[in-house]
Amino acid sequence: MSSIEVHNLSGPLCTVTLESNSTVADLKVALAKVLRVPRRQQRLISGSSPLEDCQRLEELGEPRVTFVRITYSAATLEWMALVRRKSAFLSNAPLEVRNDHEVVLTAMQHDRDAICWAAEQILNDRDFAFAVAARHGQALQHLTSWQGDPSIVLAAVSQDPSAIEFASQSLVSQQDFLIDAIQCSKGHVLQHLSPEVQEEVALQKAAVSCNWLMLEHLAQKMPDIRDDREVVFHAVATHGCALEFASVALRRDAELVLLALQRSRGAALRWADETLKGRRDLVCVALQEDAANLQYASEELRADPELVLEAVKRNGNCLKFASPRVLSAALLQTAVDQAGGHVLEAVPSEFLELCGMHMEAVDIFEAT
Repeated sequence: MSSIEVHNLSGPLCTVTLESNSTVADLKVALAKVLRVPRRQQRLISGSSPLEDCQRLEELGEPRVTFVRITYSAATLEWMALVRRKSAFLSNAPLEVRNDHEVVLTAMQHDRDAICWAAEQILNDRDFAFAVAARHGQALQHLTSWQGDPSIVLAAVSQDPSAIEFASQSLVSQQDFLIDAIQCSKGHVLQHLSPEVQEEVALQKAAVSCNWLMLEHLAQKMPDIRDDREVVFHAVATHGCALEFASVALRRDAELVLLALQRSRGAALRWADETLKGRRDLVCVALQEDAANLQYASEELRADPELVLEAVKRNGNCLKFASPRVLSAALLQTAVDQAGGHVLEAVPSEFLELCGMHMEAVDIFEAT
């Protein structure tokens, strides 16, 4: 975490704490909430140097910045009101208006294509390019001077993963950059890369490590990935339910299934191979995480008196998952004591009579 002291010319204003990898843009978002000053009206200075939105806070020489609030001229405010009402007004505006950051950004709030009317000079301004890319990823196609700038491209793909299509070839050819892009887009950038690039294992691992559901998306295009233990392992390590998209062979992998159980509060047991659903050690792990996972155990283990009793002690509602072969008066009483009389609704009435149990327990529970 990074703590940044914020001052103005009169003295201290506040201290903001953010993640160490946060950017100046993140700091402005935080200050907008604390100081109630819109981000576009903020200028932050470190020492004597103005800070760009894409700079990382960890790169600052000292954890202190000077805050300056920008005010707009009457002409700027008038044009902002005009383009807010109808963005097309920007197309016939004077050059100095089409070169104004705030007017162009205001026009783009309701019409992303309004950037087409921006002056050439403003398109070559890095701060403007970063602000536009962070708000409208697809605008990267118009920011031709910045399609090879890693920070600006990452800002664009964070907002819209498909913007990677407009990145320069020199960037797309760098695996480290692609991994950064995949991570900041929660894996989705990989879907917009060429089929050849999508087959790179390092990129697949990066995608499923930050978004386990990417394993499903990749499997639709590349079914063989379900058999790739390395990629599936990374997905399961992120969330155990990724086991659903593994191959039949990998669902029989006890080590992988154990990891899946640990990363899903046991729920991944439902996706394990039937042979492993009958493994007492694995089922016990699942039940320790959540007793309701008893429903995914094999018929044999759902008829195991000791195992079922432990599950019911944790959650009486699990009685409905127990095999009829294991039902007993003691087990039913344990379930009622733990969860209430309503649990008996799942038990055949003839068995209740044999056990001497009465449905009044249900009525009492419901009445309360």
